Amino acid sequence: MSGATLAEIAEVLGHKTLAMVKRYSHLTEQHTSKVVARMNERFLS
Repeated sequence: MSGATLAEIAEVLGHKTLAMVKRYSHLTEQHTSKVVARMNERFLS
């Protein structure tokens, strides 16, 4: 939720798969909503 992508986190932590990163990442509903809003603004505007 700090702004890093799952791929960036995987690289830093040495995880070989995104599945492992997802296992330990717990995104809040508020964070997910903000991501969707940013995507809509960027791609639909």
